[in-house]
Amino acid sequence: QIIFLFPTGCERPQVSSEEFSEIDVSQEPLQNKYASGDRIIEKDKDSEFIITPVAEYKIAAIVVSKKSYHYGWHAEIAPVDLALAWGKLAEPGNDKYISFSQGDRWYFYEYEEDSPFNDNYVITHSSNNHVIPADENIYRAVKTLKKKERVLIEGFLVNVAGRYKGGNLWWNSSLSRSDSGDGSCEVLYVKKIRVGTKVYE
Repeated sequence: QIIFLFPTGCERPQVSSEEFSEIDVSQEPLQNKYASGDRIIEKDKDSEFIITPVAEYKIAAIVVSKKSYHYGWHAEIAPVDLALAWGKLAEPGNDKYISFSQGDRWYFYEYEEDSPFNDNYVITHSSNNHVIPADENIYRAVKTLKKKERVLIEGFLVNVAGRYKGGNLWWNSSLSRSDSGDGSCEVLYVKKIRVGTKVYE
């Protein structure tokens, strides 16, 4: 078990290292089953979140939208959602065919009639990620992300259970890139993030 305090800082993130290879956003995210039984616990006087990793996860993508949340237990544990895209959706110029937006913990897309993409391609090459930062520095790094930036994110897909102000809660991650609708978002515990050449962890 690891017990941590949720990040609350607003300063700039500290760079841990630098890498100069290109972030390849053409590839599929990498996911491997994780069954160690480790749990991450965050608690204070009003809440307790038990975070169980279910898969190791690594994704290289571009940021197509970012949304911060400030109220309720979802916001307390995962204050930022990132909509990410990869494959042909991440190629320069293709954003003229499609646009993304977020709200109420969902993400939405809209594409032009002459778009080379269909629903199936968009669903399987983009995702909405509820970001649980591993520490304050990761949180700061996520907050700096801008649309169209290339990122490489490493961590775990997780399931969350616990209590908040006397009530029980649960929040399970999707483990598929091809699902849609309710429950299709990734609940992503981020341990490392690279933005350009800068690495934060």
